[in-house]
Amino acid sequence: MPFSTYAELKTSVQAWMARGDSLVIDRIPDFIRLGEERINRDLRVSDMIAAPITLTIVAGQNWVALPADFLEFKRIRSDAEPRIEYMSPDALEDLEPCGDASKYSIEGRRLLYGQTPDADLPLTARYYAQLPVLDDSTTTWLLTKAPSVYLYASLIEGALFTKNSKAAGEWGSLYDKAIAALQGKDEAAAVSGSTLRMQRR
Repeated sequence: MPFSTYAELKTSVQAWMARGDSLVIDRIPDFIRLGEERINRDLRVSDMIAAPITLTIVAGQNWVALPADFLEFKRIRSDAEPRIEYMSPDALEDLEPCGDASKYSIEGRRLLYGQTPDADLPLTARYYAQLPVLDDSTTTWLLTKAPSVYLYASLIEGALFTKNSKAAGEWGSLYDKAIAALQGKDEAAAVSGSTLRMQRR
């Protein structure tokens, strides 16, 4: 059956699992929530990129807290640096005392900057944001655009809960294909459906 809401997704998960016992039915919200966690780990498409934000490094420190829904940075820059690039926390810590204004790292829920500025330093960042948690009062662009991703992710978790490894593998294969298709369409849209061509000199 078609579904476009959280309630309809729960009904579809139960129908596809073909289970009517309370042991499974009562856990369907858990399957969906664990499926969302799986999706947030695996999916990176343009619909997930949040509007540009400003992260301010306070004078005298070299870090700033990450947004609550942060998954991964797309781009970071400052007025002086058009592109600030990632390096590992250990490599950042080993920089010379003057640091490097073109580098950042991530440790815990903090962005670590390559320098300790003398004045507040605003960084402009774009990042991939977590999907909002589905419930009876919310929906997401993904549930509208690719409901199969939610369904298959939830069914994987349901199969793992019921210790059905064969079903988990089958749903996992369909989930992987749905993720790949969504990312493929997103990449094609980014270049307006054209292909990159090498120019001859």
